[in-house]
Amino acid sequence: MKYIILSFLIIAALQAGAQKKAGRATKGKNTIGLYPAAQKHFNLIDSLRWKDVEGLEAENEKLIQTIARHRAEIFNLDDAHDFDLLYIAKSPDNKFSLVSWDTRMGGTMIIFATMAIFKTADGTINYKMLTDSIETGIEHSLMRYDTLYSINTAKGNLYLAQGRGQGSTVLPWQELRAFRIENNQLVNPVVFPDKKYKLFVEFDTHQFSDRDKIPTIKIRESGKTILLPIPTEQEGFSGKYQTLVFSGFVYKVK
Repeated sequence: MKYIILSFLIIAALQAGAQKKAGRATKGKNTIGLYPAAQKHFNLIDSLRWKDVEGLEAENEKLIQTIARHRAEIFNLDDAHDFDLLYIAKSPDNKFSLVSWDTRMGGTMIIFATMAIFKTADGTINYKMLTDSIETGIEHSLMRYDTLYSINTAKGNLYLAQGRGQGSTVLPWQELRAFRIENNQLVNPVVFPDKKYKLFVEFDTHQFSDRDKIPTIKIRESGKTILLPIPTEQEGFSGKYQTLVFSGFVYKVK
């Protein structure tokens, strides 16, 4: 009998260790329900792609509602860059997050959608869908954001979201978009030159050789300095960058 009891105790200990290890592996991703719920939507979205446009739109709307229901849990997740599922970027102060995904409603132009999730002064967690930033008439963001920077200012934290998109297989997009939480609302403050709240860069890869790399918007000092690549008239790379420095209120060209 004692051998049976001993065997039982060994098996129980092994199972407990395995469960503990599995818990560590899934921490910040699958344990709180967002990913399994989102995966169900994406399974249906992928099955509807190219077949049922209305069904595809409807399922993306359901996905939006699912993410909205889990919005409080987003702040307990790690940042994630998952091409087939969700891109999650969180601010350093854990008060602002962007969740992006490929809606599968585009072709060579990828139609990304992005939900902004933010905490108000009283602790309420609100959300807002971002709309197209390049005035195409499409309601979604067209950008997926993978990094958030934060700068402390007299008006509160200024957030900079770095995003990427694709106008076609040869037209990669980049964007740096400013956000601030003011009066419990998410706003886009005008902080860039020419009274803009975003910086947008597009290149045509026809202008690059196979060995050339697409230059990216470079962020220094947690966002206080920005190096913006300058395209040519043909949307190649000029080899030059415009340097923007934060003055405490707005960015100025150096």
